[in-house]
Amino acid sequence: MRHKIIILGFSFFVSQAAAQPVDSLIQEAYKNNPQLKSFEYQIQAAGFRASSSHAWPAPSIGVEFSQIPTSSANLLNDAISNNYSISQMFMLGGKLSAMSEMEKRKGRVLEQNLGSTRVQLRARIRMSYYQMWLIERQIEVQQRTMSLLNDLEQTMQPHVLTNRMRQADLYTIQAEVASEKAKLNEMKSKRAILQNDMNSLLGRNDLTQVVEIDSVIPSTSFTSSEFQLTERVKQANPSLIAMDRMKEMNEAEITAADRELIPDVMVQAMVMRMPNGMILTGGPRSTDMIQQSAAGLAMQKTDWMYSIMASITLPFAPWSSGRSTAKADEMRVTNLGIDAERSGMQREMIASLRSAMYKYATADSLVRQYQNEIIPLTRQSAEAQTVAYQTGQVPITTVLDSRRMELMKQDDYLMVLMDRQMALIEIEMMVGTPIQ
Repeated sequence: MRHKIIILGFSFFVSQAAAQPVDSLIQEAYKNNPQLKSFEYQIQAAGFRASSSHAWPAPSIGVEFSQIPTSSANLLNDAISNNYSISQMFMLGGKLSAMSEMEKRKGRVLEQNLGSTRVQLRARIRMSYYQMWLIERQIEVQQRTMSLLNDLEQTMQPHVLTNRMRQADLYTIQAEVASEKAKLNEMKSKRAILQNDMNSLLGRNDLTQVVEIDSVIPSTSFTSSEFQLTERVKQANPSLIAMDRMKEMNEAEITAADRELIPDVMVQAMVMRMPNGMILTGGPRSTDMIQQSAAGLAMQKTDWMYSIMASITLPFAPWSSGRSTAKADEMRVTNLGIDAERSGMQREMIASLRSAMYKYATADSLVRQYQNEIIPLTRQSAEAQTVAYQTGQVPITTVLDSRRMELMKQDDYLMVLMDRQMALIEIEMMVGTPIQ
């Protein structure tokens, strides 16, 4: 019986041939996650907007039949003139290129937002992955505990029947088995919830797909100093870079607003056909010509004329210039607000980085302490209590308490391993890139 009790050590013997590394799941999420796809489409749309902003305004074509007698339905020949015109607006001063540049910089903001979303998605997947790792290791320990207790119960029953052991000890073991079974069911329920969350992050339509977790947690070590990581936060964090891109976009909008004060030119060319000849004045001559046309008599020859017209806008006029100058002032003040917001965000990120590094150092130290001292000592204590129970020195409850303490320390060790991973994930979130 002693050998059946002391086998409850802290080790993992589960082999998972189909285990999926966390990096492969991250790549799957990058490919399938709907939010990332949405950003990619928005970036493409921004590129099309930049192209459309660089296009010239559409020309216009006009046809006019001028001064037709109300008694006539012949638009072509009874009109004083048939006017055919074409006009084009020319936007001077590089306005079109300024508007196109503004749209391009909007696309760069979206690119950094995409990068920030990737960082957040990567962190959430890794957190869920290691939470699943923890719950699966706890389930393994729980299953081994129940197997041990069941074997112990089977071993004790013949001894109870022959009065070599007390019936109360058997009842104690059976109650412990029932309690551990309830805990195991709760753990399996948590595992199912984490599985659903992971499938959602991966962009899978089939939420029943099983994510196989590697039983071996990867090593976590890095040599970067706090100063180096702080500089990487300032230079590589996508959220901070996105705010810089927003300032650049606003600067481009200021340039576009300033160029709105440059006049635009409208050029129009017109060809005029006068079916009744050039008529300079009205009066009897005009009336005679209309009467001749009505009687079918010969008309004067058709004359052709053309005209060219150019007009210029005056956007710098005092009553209209405010539309551009106020927009530029708005963007300048907005950039001041972005500077203040970025400074505050950077300060918070650096503070979070320092806290995460402290958590990592603490968890890493605890991992070594559990491996070298706590786990071996609690195992030795449990084995000693087992020997004492076999010689009748302590009751069975003392043995169970010592085993519970061993399991609790093993569970604490698993938690510390996960805490170390979580601290590393927080550091990478602040830095914006993997640091291992």
